[in-house]
Amino acid sequence: MAKLSASTNDNRFISAAGIAAICVVVALLLLFALPRNNPQIERVRMAAYDIVTPIIDLLSAPFIALRNVGDSVNELGELRIANHALTAENEVLRIRVAELTQARVLMQQYRELLNIPAEPQFEMIPVRVVADLSSPFVKTVIANGGSNIGIEAGLAVMGTNGLVGRVTSVGSNSSRILLVTDFNSNIPVVGLASDVQAILSGRNDDAPFLQYVPPKASFKTGDLLVTSGRGGQVPVGLPVGTVAKVEENGAIGVNTLDDVGNLVYVRVVKMTPVESPPEAEGPIFGQSGN
Repeated sequence: MAKLSASTNDNRFISAAGIAAICVVVALLLLFALPRNNPQIERVRMAAYDIVTPIIDLLSAPFIALRNVGDSVNELGELRIANHALTAENEVLRIRVAELTQARVLMQQYRELLNIPAEPQFEMIPVRVVADLSSPFVKTVIANGGSNIGIEAGLAVMGTNGLVGRVTSVGSNSSRILLVTDFNSNIPVVGLASDVQAILSGRNDDAPFLQYVPPKASFKTGDLLVTSGRGGQVPVGLPVGTVAKVEENGAIGVNTLDDVGNLVYVRVVKMTPVESPPEAEGPIFGQSGN
């Protein structure tokens, strides 16, 4: 009989607790559903919010902790994958550095053997793009550096990976850069693998193209284009882009190495200019002086 009485008391307690919980839930639902224009109801509603909010925060704390643990585990897995990728990339870079060091030594030996003069030295002047003046008719940007830091008109401008344009005009603390995608841009380039020279020209869209390609010469898709140094102001060997494909009209499209339409920081390439030879004072050989 004692056991039966205890069981009956427990059932009554559970029933009472269940009824109380149901009443609280119904009361909260009514508070949420009642109109908001009654000040007294609004005060009761806010008091209920003050009571319920700490309880919700307390109940949600374990779930937030579990979510944070899951995020940490996911981040750890991503970091492990990134670490493997960086390790593999580092190994490739080490091999590349060794190859470049060997090539540099061989190039120096070839220069001494053939008595070839060294290429002009150049320096990189970092500047920030402060205005984009690009439109359907012109592709230029303004950088926050000018003659005050040694920038001159005609100098080449590099992005993160390759050539993006040339300086066209310079102020005391600003400079205008004509992008390689502009219609007026013409850069002498050469294919690194095919050894074919051409002119990289813009056409006021997202990608420049090659023109003045020799008739019997051809570029391969993916061929890296570098500056040929013709003209004297742009150093030889600056990476420009890769050959994309030959279009229907015969033009050879080029993919630039940088997103020319979203430049933030660029580097102006300042080099020692190549001096022009003196003008001939006497008559040219084979011509009379009259």
